[in-house]
Amino acid sequence: MKILVTGGAGFIGSTYVHRVLAQHPADEVVTFDRLTYAGRLANLEGPLDDPRHRFVEGDIADADAVDPLVAACDAVVNFAAETHVDRSLLDSAAFVRANVTGVLTVLDAVRRHGKRMVHVSTDEVYGDIEGDRHSVETDPLLPRSPYAAAKAGGELMCRAYAVSYGTEILITRGCNTVPGNIQRRSYHSS
Repeated sequence: MKILVTGGAGFIGSTYVHRVLAQHPADEVVTFDRLTYAGRLANLEGPLDDPRHRFVEGDIADADAVDPLVAACDAVVNFAAETHVDRSLLDSAAFVRANVTGVLTVLDAVRRHGKRMVHVSTDEVYGDIEGDRHSVETDPLLPRSPYAAAKAGGELMCRAYAVSYGTEILITRGCNTVPGNIQRRSYHSS
């Protein structure tokens, strides 16, 4: 299988790239990342030297860059996103561009080429959870920040494409992930 991993030079995305290459010797990975504050080539140490891996620098909101990569792969795993609630309060437009428009760009290519997609979202889309309980899939989406609202918007576009076009999409909503919670050799920031 050939997998396109968008946002694959970030902390979580690069961990996924490492795992796929380590656990699935027949698979190939194309990592697509804009290399901003969150994405670092150092996070791909090892995969960059693996003949089953290719890195492409680019923006998921750029249809001309995304389309041929999606066409050449079997599936897409989308980790690409603007992140951090506090950053979204300073520049919400960047969050809409990456987390909604970027997702839409990937979805268009996935639909056009008949591919499958996993969209990595966040539990932040639920907002505050009352009492001593965990959120569940049936909870309403009640985002409380531009970050969470943009992630919810991307999810809703995924749902719309699944319903309207039959696009095969799976959405995950993980909780906060910090370097100590994922086992891998190293994490490089800044």
